[in-house]
Amino acid sequence: MIFRDRGTPNIDWNFLGTAVVLACIGCLLVYSATYYSDPSLGWFKRQILWVVIGVALMIAFMMVDYHVLFDIAPILYFIGIVLLLYLVVFGKVTANVKSWIHIAGFQFQPSEFMKIFTALMVARFFDSNDRAYLDFRSFLMVMGMISLPVALIIIQPDFGTAASFFPLYAVAMFFGGIRARVWVAMILLVAIALPIGWFAFLKPYQKERVLIFLNPERDPLGSGYQVTQAKIAIGSGGIQGKGFRHGTQAKLEFLPARHTDFIFAVLGEEWGFIGVVIVLGLYLFLVVQALIFAKHARDRGGTFLIICLISFVIFHVLINVSMQIGILPTTGIPLPLISYGGSSTMMFFIAIGLILNVDMRRYVNA
Repeated sequence: MIFRDRGTPNIDWNFLGTAVVLACIGCLLVYSATYYSDPSLGWFKRQILWVVIGVALMIAFMMVDYHVLFDIAPILYFIGIVLLLYLVVFGKVTANVKSWIHIAGFQFQPSEFMKIFTALMVARFFDSNDRAYLDFRSFLMVMGMISLPVALIIIQPDFGTAASFFPLYAVAMFFGGIRARVWVAMILLVAIALPIGWFAFLKPYQKERVLIFLNPERDPLGSGYQVTQAKIAIGSGGIQGKGFRHGTQAKLEFLPARHTDFIFAVLGEEWGFIGVVIVLGLYLFLVVQALIFAKHARDRGGTFLIICLISFVIFHVLINVSMQIGILPTTGIPLPLISYGGSSTMMFFIAIGLILNVDMRRYVNA
């Protein structure tokens, strides 16, 4: 059955509602972060539009049986690769990278949707591969299907988005099963690749981000400015925060990228420790509930699909929060469902829809 039938259990409204609540919190934070510098509320209105479109896409991907999506996954994957190749050849440079396709005044980021397409391919692969350990050929196949889009994204060069594919590698290795000798080979490969990547691939501004991470005082008014201001914003929020629309770091525009990558700092300043705990608690609920769904999925493919998708949420939250408190270097990774951005918002809603898709069909006969 392509669409949901009478035998399909009800939607988990707690899971869906938590995702919507996070998106609503994101809209409020975008409004608070931009209302002073954007009186027309353009960013706020567009974010509401992205959420509405995201919910529509979530419903669409929730209603179509995920096995049908497995069947068309190669087509979606191919389309995504073509779009990434288009960016490499014809893309316009925006903020030092060629990551966006511009159409009729709007822009979208194919690499965000490529995360979904690649996750479908990985889950499809493991749905038909039930061995305890991957043989060498299977290992190369799954690594190749992940690495191809990663390589094209690195060429843009968007290392932050490329790094966000790391959860797929982790899922394939930890849950797909690889032998000890492959682990050793992977560790050696990473050890060799890191210095090569530093000298051959990283741009000067990207190297500077790493150096600023190691020594924030290196350039406090330049490359280290964002992290410094984010720390000030989060720390000044205290327990209860300064209140909605009363964050001085955002209002006085001391905090760069306050409605996108650094929106967590706005949350910390205005909603304080209590608000941060509530938001992180909502993310934790999504993660725990998704893992429960994965445990009870009716087949291996459904389990892998959920684990791949929820690992994106975990990775984005950990990296985004860590970079704003100075634990990791600054990189362009948004906070799921909260940061401003059409492509990322839609991608995460599609992920929520697919997770619910698997859970809805756990008792349906194939």
